[in-house]
Amino acid sequence: MYWCILHTKKKSYHELIDFFNAQKDVHAFVPMIEKCFSGASIKEYQNIAMYPDDLLMRTSMDQKEFFMKFKNVFDSMDRRVELLESEDFITLTMQEQELLEKMFDGCEVIKHSTGRIIDSILMIEQGSLVGMENSIQKINRHKRFAYLDCGMFGKTMKVPLEVISKT
Repeated sequence: MYWCILHTKKKSYHELIDFFNAQKDVHAFVPMIEKCFSGASIKEYQNIAMYPDDLLMRTSMDQKEFFMKFKNVFDSMDRRVELLESEDFITLTMQEQELLEKMFDGCEVIKHSTGRIIDSILMIEQGSLVGMENSIQKINRHKRFAYLDCGMFGKTMKVPLEVISKT
């Protein structure tokens, strides 16, 4: 399976998602994460874009076949989209693909994880971060996020994490 990243301009990704999802063997989506919003007695989770201007596509075609099939499309969309390139085309490594597949867990949304801090050691109890405690670079307990330094997209990955208790 081949994964491709497109950086959209001016939030024009809705048209691109519709176009690519109408094609055979291509699935396009904006990666989402759950964000916790809480008030006096309300606590709810809403889906927000993980990287608002990035569009992920996965296809059963290989890199060369995908690029040749859509070369004219990409050339005509240069005002709305730019390919994140390193040489010809960016491809996620197998390790990055496996990480995303684990994090998305069959959907396009990274669900929140819950954990505890015991004696200054983070223990994830449930969610997509189970077993990934060593990959967490930083935690923001108040905003309920963990930051993973996985090098994907050249950015730090922000993942929802709720720390239930600290002892």
